[in-house]
Amino acid sequence: MKEIEIVSDPETIKVIIEDTRSKILKLLRFRDMTISELSSILNKDISTIFRHVKKLEKAGLVEVTGERRVHNVPEKVYGRTVKTIFLAPEAYEKSAFTRRYQERTAEQIREALLDMGYFVEDTEFLKEFIVYMEEITLEDIDKLRKDMDWNHLRTLKELLLLLKIPPEKIEELRKNIHSPKT
Repeated sequence: MKEIEIVSDPETIKVIIEDTRSKILKLLRFRDMTISELSSILNKDISTIFRHVKKLEKAGLVEVTGERRVHNVPEKVYGRTVKTIFLAPEAYEKSAFTRRYQERTAEQIREALLDMGYFVEDTEFLKEFIVYMEEITLEDIDKLRKDMDWNHLRTLKELLLLLKIPPEKIEELRKNIHSPKT
């Protein structure tokens, strides 16, 4: 299994960001699973999960890693082909599909910030800033030629952000995301 892959192909990005397939990829990060296991966890029909897994397999994101017998019926076990997948922001098509994904990501982050006591003044700014953060770190991460576990990779990415974001951009971020005044 590869450690890192930066995906820039718009068609592969569409495969990854579809909601059910994204959930399948997240589940397979923890362990390899059968279609029936994924179906049970995601509470979706086996045929639906099968179709999604086949699309992920065709895109080269999952592969058969083995076989298990469940009630004497053999089932294929699927696993990811890469541990960490980064989506290259410059490859995002300006389509409704990718805009919805960006909006969903920004909304989830906005809600998480709100839960932690931070208020987001401008959700559009947040969405643009998230894409900006990916852009400034991916160029360096693409140069990485050694295996690195996910936690170390996350720390590296955070350090790169601290080194590369100019102070005026940080100030703009602080104006748009702040703790509510008590």
